[in-house]
Amino acid sequence: IFRFKLYKKEKIPAFIFHAGFLIILLGAAITRYMGYEGMMHIREGETRNTIASSNGYIQLDTVVDGKSYHTEHKTLISKISSNDFTMTTDIAGKPATLTYNDYYANALDKVVNDPNGKAMVNMMFIKEGAKPERITLKDGEVYGTTGLNITLNNNTDNKQNDYFHIYSKGDAFFFKSNKEVKWFVMADKSQGSFEANKEHPFTAGRLYDLGRAKFVPREIYAKASIKLVNEEDSAGGRKMKAANQQAILATLNYNGESKDVVLKGYGKGALGIPTQVRVGGVDFTLQWGSKLIPLPFSIKVVDFTLERYPGSMSPSSYSSDVILIDKEQDIKKPFKIYMNHILDHRGYRFFQSSYDRDEKGTVLSVNNDPGKLPTYLGYAMLLLGFVLTLFNPKSHFRKLARAVKRDTQITAASIMITLALLSQTTPLQADAANALASAKAYQPAHAEKFGDLLIQTNDGRIKPMDTFANEVLLKLHKSSKVQDLTADQVMLGMLTDPNDWQAIPLIQVKHTKIRKILGMKEGEKYASFNDFFENKKGYKLAQYADETMRKRPIQRNEFDRSVIKVDERLNIAYMIFTGELLKLVPKVNDPMQKWYSVKEAITTFPQAEANATRDLFINYFGSIDRARKSGDWSEADKNVQALLDYQHENSADIIPSARKLKAEKLFKRYGITNKLILVYIFTGLILLTLVMIKMTKPKANIATITKFVQSIFIFAFVTHTLVLAARWYIGGHAPWSNAYEAMLYVAWSMALAGMIFMRYSPMVPSLTSIIAGSTLAATFFNEMNPQITNLVPVLKSYWLNIHVSMLTASYGFLGLSMILGIFTLVLFILRSPQNPNIDKSIIEATRINEMTAIVGLFMLTFGTFLGGVWANESWGRYWGWDPKETWAWISVLVYVIVLHLRFVPYFNKNYPYNFAVATTVGYSSIVMTFVGVNYYLSGMHSYAAGDPVPIPNYLYVTIAAIFALIIAASFKRVIKKG
Repeated sequence: IFRFKLYKKEKIPAFIFHAGFLIILLGAAITRYMGYEGMMHIREGETRNTIASSNGYIQLDTVVDGKSYHTEHKTLISKISSNDFTMTTDIAGKPATLTYNDYYANALDKVVNDPNGKAMVNMMFIKEGAKPERITLKDGEVYGTTGLNITLNNNTDNKQNDYFHIYSKGDAFFFKSNKEVKWFVMADKSQGSFEANKEHPFTAGRLYDLGRAKFVPREIYAKASIKLVNEEDSAGGRKMKAANQQAILATLNYNGESKDVVLKGYGKGALGIPTQVRVGGVDFTLQWGSKLIPLPFSIKVVDFTLERYPGSMSPSSYSSDVILIDKEQDIKKPFKIYMNHILDHRGYRFFQSSYDRDEKGTVLSVNNDPGKLPTYLGYAMLLLGFVLTLFNPKSHFRKLARAVKRDTQITAASIMITLALLSQTTPLQADAANALASAKAYQPAHAEKFGDLLIQTNDGRIKPMDTFANEVLLKLHKSSKVQDLTADQVMLGMLTDPNDWQAIPLIQVKHTKIRKILGMKEGEKYASFNDFFENKKGYKLAQYADETMRKRPIQRNEFDRSVIKVDERLNIAYMIFTGELLKLVPKVNDPMQKWYSVKEAITTFPQAEANATRDLFINYFGSIDRARKSGDWSEADKNVQALLDYQHENSADIIPSARKLKAEKLFKRYGITNKLILVYIFTGLILLTLVMIKMTKPKANIATITKFVQSIFIFAFVTHTLVLAARWYIGGHAPWSNAYEAMLYVAWSMALAGMIFMRYSPMVPSLTSIIAGSTLAATFFNEMNPQITNLVPVLKSYWLNIHVSMLTASYGFLGLSMILGIFTLVLFILRSPQNPNIDKSIIEATRINEMTAIVGLFMLTFGTFLGGVWANESWGRYWGWDPKETWAWISVLVYVIVLHLRFVPYFNKNYPYNFAVATTVGYSSIVMTFVGVNYYLSGMHSYAAGDPVPIPNYLYVTIAAIFALIIAASFKRVIKKG
């Protein structure tokens, strides 16, 4: 900032952008050193005003002469940290010092032979109706269970209980019982019984059966003691953990006396186990783990609700109904906490995190972040600085733009770029791979009439069945058709012929592991409803769905998220087959104006109304069956019209106008948004090609065709605007209320920018057209097709999708930068004294490359920080060092270096060549971020963690070719900078 005097008036936009990072760093520092996190675990009916800190603390407490002393030390103890600490505090005028000695990651109390010890027996105890329990019976102890006492060297009789007395004679052990004891040895299958009230030898490895209880002595020690060990051994080299118990070994010194102490705990987020020790005549209590942080208010959990899909144990959502109690502010109000719906009060933010297995308790993540406002201010400064830079006539970006407009001389090799871009275009949809052998097509004309029926969504909106059927099919099949059947035909078939349709591969499954679990064949993309069940009873994904839903969202990897998506599709299919999802029937004179499924209507409506509803649907479904056999659909047409008339008669005041319903049906049928993707992308590519031709041959007369293609871009923008207007008209609200509409709006904004700046250069609409199309395409790549309202309450975040669209767009700009870099290297190879214009072309190509890289870096940076906003708004954390996040940040740093090379004298010497090399090689970080992380690193953004695909051979060839190109171009790299 000071070296280049960014504080000057003409550089204010750059100053705002760079100062934004300083504000973000300030916010991060405030969050790091003043903020804190914790967990609140509350059972239903309980009230709590404390949270367990996420950080670990070592706490020391004592009382001397009636005065309490407390000290604590925040520390990170782990396998990879240094762990060393010394903690000193004043106790009654004298120093008490706790010094670290060692850390056991897998602490276990283990019985070991000790010549100075006492008798002990390790046994596996099996009580009737309970899980096996491992116990250690020590010398003189009594282990009591219902009606039975087991003792070791303690013959105390309890006349009310049966007994099993174990006693030692030297190194030998015997027992006596007042009951007959059966025995069994697994090794040789031998068995028998021991007579009551007589002495018998007591040996290890034998099962003793007393009827109500059984036990097997594992180890018998004549002299032993219990020692804390860091257990890493056991059979097969597996770790033996005591419920993940950890321990710190330390020495406490006070008043001239020292004692070794052991502090046990269960890791981050768990309260420690108090350890009491007397040192120097004073009793101390030490504890390592989370500490309880008091809140200035209380939270009472009234009810925890776990909603499951009908006919399945799979959770669909979970929420906590709580009461906020703040006596200081005289507040007592109810609140519902669920995913992406947080409770925010007095600087504390409560997020729904997890729940107890019995579904009677909730776990809330709590965050206190005083650095949020400066951090968000820094994000806003990044965006403002970026926008102002585009408009600032003295910015480096605008200087490059003017230079490009003034002098464009690029060679004919530009055609290679266009071909390369075209060759990288990925098909948006794939044809269905499986034939519908058992499917019975319904008459298209009747299916269209069926599509005119109305349905009420969960949020109360009335829309045509045609719209709903398309949304369902896109959700299940990722296509608007199944073979040659329309969405209306598929929906009608699922309702009236569920048995056949349950055997048809209809549900898209992407993840390889899920395909294996379902037993799908290699290459199959779709699973049938029946594939998800063992003999139509056991749900194959039940265990995985339950485990996934209990995880915090930040802990879920791609397999977990794929399970959620596939499980959702299955449950949607189930609700279609049962008719439960189709709210078709309005209730007469209902004050809530709620519509019901056919089953609900028949079972809950007044008798006469229920009978009328039943007759309507029996007549319709019966006519469907007859029409399928005879081919005459006239009766079915009359019956579906009767259903439509019934809907209008009983809910005319909430049904949209016929014009609006027709508009929605046409809007959905023609799929204009999808078609815009190809129009935008190919228009942009054609414009880019024309720009390159003009650069190659300045005298080429292509003005007419350029204007014609630009008019197509204008037409696409106008159509895009009409799409937004249509959604506004149909939905009755501004078209940016959900993730899908947000993406449409972002793409429209990009196209608008192209419209505004196209007068400066045809390069602008060519680039914005490509990026607008790519942003719309992201709705497919990120599975953001129009969704069924309220079916997916988790992992649906407006911020998440804006973040993804911004990053995806940045990849497009940086990809173009990489291609321009390769193109520039080719020009270096083609340099010759006979063609001096190539040098000018190299300089101009470098300018264009800088412009695209600048825009790409801005979008990459801001998109990455938007990810932090999403993460903070979803679960209170900006950053988790997930591999995807880390590589996104690496990519930002890579392109920061690339764009600042011009300030380094060594690289500025041969800047065009060095910049071309940097942008070509730099894109490898984007490839790693966008592709490599997905398949080779485990994390919440990765797609195939644990099952990486082989590295394709062509990748090695590509890398070799690029480096060969770089080396070949280096021989002519010296060029005078223009």
